[in-house]
Amino acid sequence: MKEVESMEQNSHKSKGGRPPKKVKRNAQLMVRLSETERFLIESKAKDAGLRPSTWLRQAARKARVVARLSAEEAGFIRMLAGLANNLNQLLRFTNMQGLLHETKKAAELLSNIDHLLKRLANDDR
Repeated sequence: MKEVESMEQNSHKSKGGRPPKKVKRNAQLMVRLSETERFLIESKAKDAGLRPSTWLRQAARKARVVARLSAEEAGFIRMLAGLANNLNQLLRFTNMQGLLHETKKAAELLSNIDHLLKRLANDDR
């Protein structure tokens, strides 16, 4: 009887050693950094009292990446470049010919460019 009880106690006993981690991190991501970038990350991690790898993981979870331009904004930029090119051609032609009629078209294009610039400037980033 004592043998059965001692076997039961042995099966419930801890094997010892470190307890298993909740999250196993076995994947690696290799990143190339400049010396300045590495220094910046290490100093921010030190200020936070963290190791650089822990700081990077936390920064990756909390980071919010904002695209430089949306597809719509890129379209506006292309349209703006086209309008500016047309305006340049009109003004060169007007200057060569001395035509006042073309000045009205140039003023209209300037208005369109101004409208596009205001739409881009109203972005809430």
